Amino acid sequence: MGADYQVRSVVRALDVLIAVSEHAPADLATLARVVQLHPSTTLRMLESLRSRDLVRQRRGRYEIGARAFEVGSAFLNGISLSTEAQLLVEELAAQVNETANFGILDQGEVLYLAIARSQWELGIQWLPGGRHPAHCTALGKAILAYTQWDDVAEILRDHPPVRMTPATLVEPDDIRRELELVARRGYAVDSEERLSGVVCVGAPIRDSKGSVVAAVSISGPAMRLSPDRLPVVSEQVMAIAERGSEILGAPRSPFAPKHSLQEGHP
Repeated sequence: MGADYQVRSVVRALDVLIAVSEHAPADLATLARVVQLHPSTTLRMLESLRSRDLVRQRRGRYEIGARAFEVGSAFLNGISLSTEAQLLVEELAAQVNETANFGILDQGEVLYLAIARSQWELGIQWLPGGRHPAHCTALGKAILAYTQWDDVAEILRDHPPVRMTPATLVEPDDIRRELELVARRGYAVDSEERLSGVVCVGAPIRDSKGSVVAAVSISGPAMRLSPDRLPVVSEQVMAIAERGSEILGAPRSPFAPKHSLQEGHP
């Protein structure tokens, strides 16, 4: 089947999507020049892609959207990140015996893509596809810590931090200091910041370019995820995050534990 079976408008839209992936963030004029289409035609393609969340627009520039992340950009050598994400959280939940989560940053919020329940009666109960604020979740902080501060500041302007609990950080300076701490140690902690009585530990997942594209976390009641248990849990979370990064072809992280969960360490 050759060119006779191709739909011209679909091919053009895919060309635009590829151009966005290669040149993002890019404005309309740049993308039109790359795909050699009139700006008005390129705009129609972009709006069609945006309606399916394949691209998104920020400050007049276009970037890859969350749906494209799930459909295409999260594959490496035929491996789907969404499939691997479920396997990763299931392994992490079994290791820690708490609820494990996998999410990405989308439109300033954490979008949960995979969740594995713990066996405890008091396990945390939320669902894939749900969204939570980025500033007060371990997943969100693990991603924001490796995001340019100008972009973080824009997210905070577009989504003003809400004090969810007495422990929630809402002042930009406080949030920035917290993210700097996360970046230094390689993992994030939500210590009852989104939900009283719940503690979460998250670590970033990087792609083949070394960019943080997702995060994995453990959530559980504060009485079980106590301060004396967090060092061990953080090692387990970082080990699984490193596994996810390896699947995407990322270089080994400087924060990766010297051992892995596969080697039988706790």
